[in-house]
Amino acid sequence: MPHLNLNYLFSDPEAMDAHALPNYDGLDFVSAGSHIYGEIMWPSGEFKKPHPCVIMLHGFPGSARNDDISHALCRMGCVVLVPHHRGAWGSQGKYLVTHCVEDAYNLAVHARSEDFAKKYAVDRDNIFLLGHSMGGNSALNAGKSIPWIRGLILVAPYDPTCLLQKSKEEYLSALLNEGKILNSDGTDAIYEDILKNRGNFEFTNAYPNVRDKNILIISALYDSVSINDKMIAPLWKLLSNGAKETQESDASKTIHRLVEYPTEHGILGRRISMIKEIGKFVDECSI
Repeated sequence: MPHLNLNYLFSDPEAMDAHALPNYDGLDFVSAGSHIYGEIMWPSGEFKKPHPCVIMLHGFPGSARNDDISHALCRMGCVVLVPHHRGAWGSQGKYLVTHCVEDAYNLAVHARSEDFAKKYAVDRDNIFLLGHSMGGNSALNAGKSIPWIRGLILVAPYDPTCLLQKSKEEYLSALLNEGKILNSDGTDAIYEDILKNRGNFEFTNAYPNVRDKNILIISALYDSVSINDKMIAPLWKLLSNGAKETQESDASKTIHRLVEYPTEHGILGRRISMIKEIGKFVDECSI
């Protein structure tokens, strides 16, 4: 029995054991006193237990769920958590970028807990954070504080500090329309949270704590949201230069990979290629 099977990313098995079917359950997890709701998916019984676990972190405001990724990862043998952050899409609490990072950290710790791992057959040594857009910020800045995280997958990651040089009104204008679905104290509160914690969120500041972690970055070349040269390139330059400097050490075994697609922010038009890259990365990093 395999741990993972990349052939199932885009195909179904011919037969399944009726007593060990893939399935899903509701996620109800308490993060800092607020109930976080979402979904837990697990693979069929043909896969050897325990399973790698991928936690999917949505962006702002959370309307893009990336279900094609989560279902593909489950088919190939992963347990997948799809949460909604505090204040987003029915979860309790108030939406803040700080809360998203805290939720990501707390979910990773929860997924690794003995009770959760036993119930859902999670491999506690193979837990991944995957985030799209603002979720990439959540994955990076939660993952930097988790020594045992197996890998970080950043899809068109958005650095919320990068455009703070703009006027407050101009910065907030991008949040007003999209953020109306969120439960928050308003866009001013979200802005002040970013401003206050800019040192904790800035991508390049995370480098010293992620340089030895497995990282896959998916970049959209025509991205008008996560601007490549401002948000992704500075971090990637540090990662790629660091890999060269340590190529003779144990750190050379760490995977740092950048994959670029000629798309906009949602990677539409290259979703299949992207999922193949993500599946391959999880497979290569899992031990």
